[in-house]
Amino acid sequence: MFAYNPEKFASLYETELGQRIWAFLIQAENVARLETASQLSKPAVEGIEEQLLDEFREDILADRVKQMVGHMVRQILEQRDWVLDQTDVKVQSVPFSKAARYRRPDWITFHAFRNTSDPRDVVITDRRQNAALPTDARWSYYATFASPLKAAVAFGVRDIRQLRQHVHAHGYQRVRIERMLRRA
Repeated sequence: MFAYNPEKFASLYETELGQRIWAFLIQAENVARLETASQLSKPAVEGIEEQLLDEFREDILADRVKQMVGHMVRQILEQRDWVLDQTDVKVQSVPFSKAARYRRPDWITFHAFRNTSDPRDVVITDRRQNAALPTDARWSYYATFASPLKAAVAFGVRDIRQLRQHVHAHGYQRVRIERMLRRA
C-alpha cells in the first residue's frame, strides 16, 4: 500500500477533493498508467490526463491541485523504485503544461544519430556532444532514450546491458532499423 506525506499540501489533502485524488491515483490501473508513461520516457502524468479530467472535471485545473497531483505522483513512483529524471518537462495538453519525468535508477541515457543519406542506418552512443561516430557517413542527431522498452521497440535493442558494454568498449553501436510492415 502507498503512504503519502502531504507536507505543504496538508490542508488541501485533508479536503474531500484531496482524499478523492489520492484514492484515484493509487488505483492499480492508474499506477500502471503512470509507470507506462515513465517507461516511455514521458512525464508520468501524461498517462492519466484523460482519466483525471473525466473523474475531476474542472476541479483538476486549479494550479494548487495540479501541484499536489505532481507531489503525490512523485511519492507513488518513488515507492515503486522510480527516481526523478527531470522536472519542468513541457507537456502539450490539458490539464498540465509542465510535469516531471521519472526513470529507473539503473537506466543510462543513450543518444541516437541517423545517417543523413540512409535514415535506417543509426548509431547509438552514450554522448550527445563529441561522440566518436563512424567516419564513413554524415550523422545528424535523432533521439535520446533511456528506457529499455524504447530501446527494444524503436531500435531493436533487446539487451540493454550488452548495448552499454558495446558502447563502452567501442564508443558506439551501429544498428539498422528496418521498416515495419503494417497489416491491412
